[in-house]
Amino acid sequence: MKKDKHIEKSIQWAKKKGFSKFRADLDGFDDPINFTRSSDQVEFAPDLTAVSRNNRKHYFHVTLKKEETEDTLSQIKLYHKLAKAKDGKLYLMAPMGNLRYARDISKKLEMAEVIRI
Repeated sequence: MKKDKHIEKSIQWAKKKGFSKFRADLDGFDDPINFTRSSDQVEFAPDLTAVSRNNRKHYFHVTLKKEETEDTLSQIKLYHKLAKAKDGKLYLMAPMGNLRYARDISKKLEMAEVIRI
């Protein structure tokens, strides 16, 4: 997977911030739960999920500008709703060169915190 190194950096950032119970599509981690859109049966899985010190679930999405599609925006909206339902947050993890793009998405959707990794 082309996001592996960015997911690993995201995990390192999250560990420093006190997150635990990681789920990621990487060796050594449990896979995150997949979600299926009922209208067309498209499956989404977050890049990373973790639990904070206060036991709230948070979602992390590695944001790459070369991946932009309507499905990407749908995924981000879904993860935001799930995070809010669990009293958590959605973090858009922006690798070098993608920070402006991630901030644009965050402003457009008014719903995520952007973290530079």
